[in-house]
Amino acid sequence: MTSQQTISAKTVAEQLAEKLNAKLNYQPKGDEDGKDEDGLETLKKYEEELEINDFPQQARWRVTSKEALAQISEYSEAGITVRGTFYPTGKDAKDGDRKLYLAIESTNELAVSKAKAEITRLIKEIGRASCRERV
Repeated sequence: MTSQQTISAKTVAEQLAEKLNAKLNYQPKGDEDGKDEDGLETLKKYEEELEINDFPQQARWRVTSKEALAQISEYSEAGITVRGTFYPTGKDAKDGDRKLYLAIESTNELAVSKAKAEITRLIKEIGRASCRERV
């Protein structure tokens, strides 16, 4: 199991716990001091989601290719995971499911910003190229 899969499973569990806490109006104790119950330093995790479901097929393929994800991860030092399911335009996601998106995670806020900017740049580049082909 890779570290991205471990982080992804943990992230999903945390998100489900937050939803349940919200339903029950439960407020968990905060880790304001950056230390866990044993007094050890904990790392802060930054996350961002970028929905790619409604972008053209060529753009989705390009940003979700192993090569592109590896290059962006290496450049930005952020983990990027493809999540969700593709739904054609006009179709809504089924209950409990989400449209296709990229989850960007890191212990560094700048890394997440760099990854999101690079993914956005790639998508725009593909969009401009497809517009030029039509003319």
